[in-house]
Amino acid sequence: MKQTRVTSLLCLAALLAASTPPLRAQATTDIADDAASGTGGEVVKLDDFHVNGANTYSPATPTVVATKLPLSVRQTPQSISVIDRARLDVESLFSVDDVLKNVTGVHVAFYDTQRPLYFARGFQITEFQVDGMPTYSGSTNQEYDTALYERVEIIRGAHGLLTGAGIPSAVVNLQRKRPGKQFAAAFNATAGTWDHYRGEADVTVPLTGDGRVRSRFVATAQSRGSSRDRYEEEKIAWLATTEADLTATTTLGAGYQFQDNDPTAPMWGVIPRFAADGSLALLPRSTNFSTNWTEWQRDSATAFLTLTQKLGENWIFRATYNRTEGSTFSLRVYASGFPNLTTGAGLWLLAGVGETEDTRDSLDAYLAGKISAFGRDHDLVLGWNLNNLDSWSPTYASITGGTYFWRYDIPDYRTFDGTAPKPTLLKTGASRIAITDQSGFYATARLRPTDALSLILGARLSSWETRTDNYGTTGAYTSTTGAYKVQDEVTPYVGAVFDLNETWSAYASYTDIFRPQNYKDKDNNLLSPVLGTNLEAGLKAEFFAKRFQVSFGVFETKQDNYAVRDASVPDNSLPDGSSAYIGVDGTASKGFELELTGFIRPGWTASLGYSHVNTRRHALDLTYANVPEHLLRFHTNYQFTGALERLSAGIGVNWQGEQSGVGINHPTLGTTTVTQEAFALANLNASYRFTPNLTLTASLRNALDKTYWATLDYPNYGEPRTATVSLRWRY
Repeated sequence: MKQTRVTSLLCLAALLAASTPPLRAQATTDIADDAASGTGGEVVKLDDFHVNGANTYSPATPTVVATKLPLSVRQTPQSISVIDRARLDVESLFSVDDVLKNVTGVHVAFYDTQRPLYFARGFQITEFQVDGMPTYSGSTNQEYDTALYERVEIIRGAHGLLTGAGIPSAVVNLQRKRPGKQFAAAFNATAGTWDHYRGEADVTVPLTGDGRVRSRFVATAQSRGSSRDRYEEEKIAWLATTEADLTATTTLGAGYQFQDNDPTAPMWGVIPRFAADGSLALLPRSTNFSTNWTEWQRDSATAFLTLTQKLGENWIFRATYNRTEGSTFSLRVYASGFPNLTTGAGLWLLAGVGETEDTRDSLDAYLAGKISAFGRDHDLVLGWNLNNLDSWSPTYASITGGTYFWRYDIPDYRTFDGTAPKPTLLKTGASRIAITDQSGFYATARLRPTDALSLILGARLSSWETRTDNYGTTGAYTSTTGAYKVQDEVTPYVGAVFDLNETWSAYASYTDIFRPQNYKDKDNNLLSPVLGTNLEAGLKAEFFAKRFQVSFGVFETKQDNYAVRDASVPDNSLPDGSSAYIGVDGTASKGFELELTGFIRPGWTASLGYSHVNTRRHALDLTYANVPEHLLRFHTNYQFTGALERLSAGIGVNWQGEQSGVGINHPTLGTTTVTQEAFALANLNASYRFTPNLTLTASLRNALDKTYWATLDYPNYGEPRTATVSLRWRY
């Protein structure tokens, strides 16, 4: 089954490796690489540090995710966290779920096995990017496999300058692996609890002797079971990319990446918290009420093309085009009711089916460089981007099994083995295409009035439009519904960074973002978009030659003009039969975040993040409200010296404060409030380097096997203790 995928991918990588003679691998930093990454030519040279042979990212390295200006984390007036390739390998963080569980200020919840939810500053994170470009999201969103990426960047707060519409929570940017000019190869084999098997291959091949044309192929295949009965998942992901230095100043890059997630017996919905008599049901963590025939397949493929042109010594032009096609199909069941602990009866299953095919076209082009004014150098970026998403979905008739819908009553939940009659799926032939188009011009500048002070100013002018085209059972167009547009929406960005000395800087910023809403007031006028704002100020510092960084920030994040029903007029009183709405001040959060990360000394890394957020919501704001106020993220890894120099070991602790859920269904009370006490999860890792090329890594998550709820309003257990062992070979 899955082993054939692993074998075929590894064989393909081996063939690529054999296609060129081995060259001596070495770490290089050059202006061409810097230009291609979009950092605008600002090169930061650092000594190499290693964790069992793996290069590690430094916070001083320029990042462009916030403004496209070549700013380090310290120079950016917002909170940014970075998880680098070394940490991904050391802790065996194989998916973006694994990564975000370890990020300062980010809360990860799970509705079920296939629907993770991510939150920052009281709001859901919905914006994901790859190399700064919007990627598959919504119906085709999936847990990205980290094998394809060099690092993950998370910028918290509003991010409307470059993304346009969205939510003032955070944006997650994944940086793809890129080909180098020297031959390199790495292979990894992993085995773990719950029949977890995984293989990875990563091969870089220069296609010319001088490396001016170079390629990289990365592939992974994974098969894993679960502590949940019957649930398992197959996953494959791969990336093929080529870069060519057409001239000394021109670089062209192209590539293709693919990921497929294919689970069996995935969960949809909840594990009952309460029994029929109102007591706690206390069902085992292995409980899964999905049937043997349920599925939730998702795949996505992205073709990308990038042109980078250096213009003189100080300017660069970069254009990137992405086309992503994704699809999903799910046939799933939902357990409803409350179990009778004596008879085992009381639960029944309801079925649902869903199918989508999404196509996303994204284009981004910008010009970045330096200008001189008033005797000083300043940085400037001018750009434009476009993002079009078409989402097709067919219409299904009722899922048969009874007269109008499928329902199965479980005779005894204690002996349920996933056996139930499979419903008949009937397509009507009708379909719809939801179309969302967004474009915008943006400009940012870093002005340097003095050596110590930087002012970061920017603005975006956005247009946003959506509609749904409907097609009948014969495939003919029938109507357009939900048409709505926003024109000339201005999104400002204002920030300042003041260097107090060579170590410390103070910063402050105001950012915002908008979210369209298709509601009308009692006078039949469209409401303005929801406005999300983020006001932030704090301190940042760099120690030990910029290898260890400290940041502390306080913030206030708000979402205003949130649409709620207007109770002053009757329902359905507008000319089109719809109801009137008014805009109110919606969710607001205040808090602070503290993060310390980097090298304490060569061979010893540490990361500590603590966040506190107090969230206030309007009574009619129905957004997710069960986010804990306090989060702690800690990890440290130490490479021993002397007789134990081949060994490194690490420990991590993820702690969250008390969490409450309101409006939880109860068999006798109707609804109730439930509380989960504060708890901590301990994680362990260790690596042993047999040779400079061969390393064994072990990882143990939830080492104390803590039982906890991954969500409160959709009760589901969190992951129990799991272990993996990986053998990695590098050349």
